[in-house]
Amino acid sequence: MGDEPARHEAGVSGPRGRAVFTGVGALCETAVRMTGVDGAAAALLTPRSKLRDLVYATDPLAQRIDELQFTLGEGPCLDAYVQDRVQLVDDLRQPEPSERWPGFVEAARGVGVEAVFALPIVDAGHPLGVLELYRATAGPLSEIELDAGLACAARAGETVAASWAEYVARSTSPTVAADALALDLTDPDTETGFSRTHVFTASGMLAVQMGVSPEDALDRLRACAFRTGRSIGDVAFDVIGRRLTHHDLDDGRQQ
Repeated sequence: MGDEPARHEAGVSGPRGRAVFTGVGALCETAVRMTGVDGAAAALLTPRSKLRDLVYATDPLAQRIDELQFTLGEGPCLDAYVQDRVQLVDDLRQPEPSERWPGFVEAARGVGVEAVFALPIVDAGHPLGVLELYRATAGPLSEIELDAGLACAARAGETVAASWAEYVARSTSPTVAADALALDLTDPDTETGFSRTHVFTASGMLAVQMGVSPEDALDRLRACAFRTGRSIGDVAFDVIGRRLTHHDLDDGRQQ
């Protein structure tokens, strides 16, 4: 599959330093070459903590597409994961995508994306995440290109599953391993340029301040990001840095 730019990839280390997600970045780069798209990203979930994190993106726009769906809570990649079904959206200008994901379509087209293809990353029939492909121009994938994308997604599932099996083998049980991985993902020392650790940290801070659940606090962050046109990551950093409080989020203010 070729060498991957390690500076981009999240290699989340488990017991004895074994990286769980190593290899996914190379598959994203390969998917771009073999499908003729402009960029790709891979988002995965941990088995127990349900943290959705971006593992790799080939370019800033691919990262932005994933960020938009995380912020808005809608989009083809989220549906691909939840429904465990390929989502091929070859023209965002058409009415059907706007009816399904109005916020995402408007935002994606606003940053220059006209086609999105979401391929579930699956192992043994269980969805692990999504391989997200995008194009700046409308148009379908050819049969050969789609087959290549599906092959990369399947290989990503095998790669993560194999690494996970080794990770579990080095722990006392799958439950302990999952908890350890969740801690790794929320540890600043293991954070990567794609990690959303700071978003979950900010959600926790807001949950305590507001007396609500972390899920409700995350919704407040999303609403603020959408309302102000900022990334949810930037809003989270302002919360952590005390530049934004829960009062600011409630009042619609931005300091």
